[in-house]
Amino acid sequence: MIRKKASSQKTKRGIKKTANYILKDKGCCLYEASFIHNPKTIKGDLVERLSKEIDDDVNYHNSNRKVGSAQQVRTYHDIVSFHTNDDMNPQKALQIAKELYERTHNLSNRKYLMAVHNDTDEMHVHIIWSVRDNNGKTYKQKDDYRIIEIECDKLEDKYTLFKPQNRKATSTKKNDLEKLPSTNERMLDVRGITSNKKQLKDALKPFLDKAKSPSDFINRISQNGFNIIHNGKSAFSIQHDDQIFKASELNLSYKTLKAKLGEDLEFEKTLALRHGKKEYEQCGISSNDDKPEFMKRIHPQSTLAKHFTCTPFNDKVEYFYNSAKDKKAFEYHKDPAKVLFNDISRKSAKAGLQRLVADTKAPSTLTVFGAKEFRRNAWIEAQLMGLEAKGFKLEGYTPTPADLELVKKTQEQYASMNKKPEPKPEAPTVAVEPPKPVDSIVPPVMSTPVHNEPEQLVESTKQVEQESNFDSLFDELEDEFSDKTSPVDSFKEILSKVTTDMLCVTHGSITCRICFGSNMENAPAFQHDEFISINHEIATAYADAGRALKDEFNQLLSDKIDELKSTQEHQEKIEAEHIANVETDFHDFIESLIDKHTDYKKIEILRHVQDVLEDNGNIIPDAALYDDITEKVNQLDNHEREICSAYVQKLIDDDGSGAPIDGELKNADVKSKRIIRYKPY
Repeated sequence: MIRKKASSQKTKRGIKKTANYILKDKGCCLYEASFIHNPKTIKGDLVERLSKEIDDDVNYHNSNRKVGSAQQVRTYHDIVSFHTNDDMNPQKALQIAKELYERTHNLSNRKYLMAVHNDTDEMHVHIIWSVRDNNGKTYKQKDDYRIIEIECDKLEDKYTLFKPQNRKATSTKKNDLEKLPSTNERMLDVRGITSNKKQLKDALKPFLDKAKSPSDFINRISQNGFNIIHNGKSAFSIQHDDQIFKASELNLSYKTLKAKLGEDLEFEKTLALRHGKKEYEQCGISSNDDKPEFMKRIHPQSTLAKHFTCTPFNDKVEYFYNSAKDKKAFEYHKDPAKVLFNDISRKSAKAGLQRLVADTKAPSTLTVFGAKEFRRNAWIEAQLMGLEAKGFKLEGYTPTPADLELVKKTQEQYASMNKKPEPKPEAPTVAVEPPKPVDSIVPPVMSTPVHNEPEQLVESTKQVEQESNFDSLFDELEDEFSDKTSPVDSFKEILSKVTTDMLCVTHGSITCRICFGSNMENAPAFQHDEFISINHEIATAYADAGRALKDEFNQLLSDKIDELKSTQEHQEKIEAEHIANVETDFHDFIESLIDKHTDYKKIEILRHVQDVLEDNGNIIPDAALYDDITEKVNQLDNHEREICSAYVQKLIDDDGSGAPIDGELKNADVKSKRIIRYKPY
């Protein structure tokens, strides 16, 4: 049994979207909510009630709080999944998940929605639970994964369920636990690519299995093409070809080796004896452009802009990794135009190419020189960047069939990721058989009565008088309404005056009173009167129309909102609010780390957080601090991770808000005030 954190919801709309997903007909076979509901209750009504009650609770507490910041996260979405070999049915799965969350989250005292899905090989239960319970207290359990794993272990014993391996909280051999792959490794795995780190770990595994001691392992790999770099005491790195990884990144630190192979008093001597870093000849890329535009602005989303920082000098510019300020990647020289590399990895080669190409006019020839490994990396990145099609020819390396196959495979993967979904085929036209002709029915022959004298027909004037009356009625109606606009047209005219600024980002509502205020006091000052006018006109139109036109008005309003949401301006606002919410949430997390780990300066914690976000392999010596950081970071998706990384870098580099520079707080009152604010009473 495995519990996984899926997502968090910060708005009513987010709760509804997630609830609709877990209640979808395809997959959902059983569901239950915290409040009593009829089994025949429409799912839409269930979702509306759940999201409204939770959102109302949060808004109430936020508006009545006296201290502290406003609550952002309304609910969490978790998943409890079971092994394929478990004897499981929907009712049993729901019961076990409820029992787990009752023990860990006091589920009966908070609002929730649970849904059992059987659309995959593993039966699983989706759970949406309110962060604030029925007593008004928010869930703030630290390291809850440890508590949940322990309770999962107990339930697995109780119900005879399959136990997963690599469970951190209950493992008796914690040093044998495999670290979870990084975000980059998982993304590569999704694309079918094995990371360099995984390839190196697989290559070292046979030597580890045969080794009798930590020193024996070092001796075996050093004799088989791997270089040992002694970093001091028992710390070391392993170099293979152009790749260097710390032992801890490969789960091969001395602590791990000692747990597996036993203590080795000669280990440090062995490292010193086997120390030998492979040095490569000078590697670089040169351009035949005699007059390049030196340090031209580059694309902000490029690898160079996102992952490297530069230090300018008189005759060159040095580039360093963001994740390791002391690790120089390459130097960029102006005359002649060339890039000289300290790091020969593909990432560094790509960044160097981006720097050189940005300043070089096409058509031009670039020449790569140095070690074969570097020339190969530069050629691969040049092909993936499509430089030849842009007028840049790369010379200095002849690709092998394996290189060509790698480039082809990678390009196909990129193409499949960027491929737009094909439009759905139109429904086939169904041929309708024309109706068969019906034989005319001959009326029965009736006997004709005998008249002695033919009666004279009298022309009827009643129908003519009736038509005349209708004509006059139509004339009166036309005279009365010809100059008046219908309610629907009037409502359309009101909506035509609505601008993107009037649509709130949080709730997706026009002139929202929650966001803009009951009197629109939060609206832009120059549009204050327009906001009030539109809000009043829409409300009046609904009141005058009554129930007869309510559905039609709702549809018109919905269409207008969809139109505003599709604008670039609104999308930018959504992205800006998302970034602000992520930064606020992560700021609170950093504050909690600083309050908890008082032995560290703020700058130290910030840099450790950045190390985990960037996944640069730097060692965090404190296991408790590492666990706290990784637990939070693992909850972030790639985009949120980039936002938090940039935010942490901003805190480190900031020179005006009291953030630390060189390990010291410039504003000594900042931390003391913060500690007082959160001091328990």
